[in-house]
Amino acid sequence: MLSSVNHRKTMLLTALAVFLVQFNLGYVFHDLAFGPWFHDQIPFGRERYVIPYIAAAFAVYALILAHLFPAYHAYHRERSALGNGLRFGLLMGVVFDALQGGIIEVATFEGMTLRVFALDSGYHVLVEGALGGLVCAAVARASVASSEPRAGELAGARASAS
Repeated sequence: MLSSVNHRKTMLLTALAVFLVQFNLGYVFHDLAFGPWFHDQIPFGRERYVIPYIAAAFAVYALILAHLFPAYHAYHRERSALGNGLRFGLLMGVVFDALQGGIIEVATFEGMTLRVFALDSGYHVLVEGALGGLVCAAVARASVASSEPRAGELAGARASAS
């Protein structure tokens, strides 16, 4: 079992890893790969993105994923960590983007088409969500593996106890 300090360190490391993956992939997807297409499709879109706001949103999202994944994984402990990470990430992608953001944006903003929703929310769920969950699982696996005693340490502890 991880101590409280190790748990916090693992959570922050997980959040940082998720942030770096999602924030950078988001830039590649939304600006480099599809930026011109989004600007053509969404007439009310900004000419330039407000990066500090985007970074803050990704930081909060990454912290939420890092905080919730251990509980999700513990509840589904009979499954593999990576399988749990993938399912968790897809679920969080649907909750945080497809439902809350995507569908509401289609209903709220004139010019936001289902085609834009499908591409953007599909990316957020299937790429960012899935990878975010897999990153959570990978960091969790690494932290559990590093906190377990190695065979030599365990033998040394047994010998000193007797």
